[in-house]
Amino acid sequence: MVPNPELLVADFVAAIKETYSRSLNSTMIAHHFVHAPHTPPDLPAGKCGVYVFSLTSTATARAGPNRALKVGRIGMNSGPRFKYQHYKSGSANSTVAGSLENNSLLWTYLGVPRGVPDLGDWLKRSTDRDHFLVDGTNEDLVPLLEVYLKAVLGPVLEGSLKNHAAIP
Repeated sequence: MVPNPELLVADFVAAIKETYSRSLNSTMIAHHFVHAPHTPPDLPAGKCGVYVFSLTSTATARAGPNRALKVGRIGMNSGPRFKYQHYKSGSANSTVAGSLENNSLLWTYLGVPRGVPDLGDWLKRSTDRDHFLVDGTNEDLVPLLEVYLKAVLGPVLEGSLKNHAAIP
């Protein structure tokens, strides 16, 4: 889970006001939390935003409780990606499952068991999801919010070893 999401949103709003002189308030960004074990939620109609996958508050992995794994943005027409594509093994590198598959070096650090038969099932059991949703009329805020949350939360799965030669 993202610690202090309300404060995080307030800090983002303050940064936007200061940097871009844009009229914005914290109520324009709704926070939703989905605790593990979870069922992937639907993207609410007319909404877009930023999602955060993180280890649970009870995680015992070396990465530590609440460690952010992946931060990404979602458009209004990306319901399937929001709901299920992040859990599918063999999916795009930009999904959580794809990022995990391409970074097995980090599995021990993150508490992913070797030989896990289904990364999607592990993600549902072992990660929380935070959603920062905005109305589609404010979709231009989403890339800024994504960059801000990546900077503040420092997600683990932002690089990939997919195109690197295996170490002998």
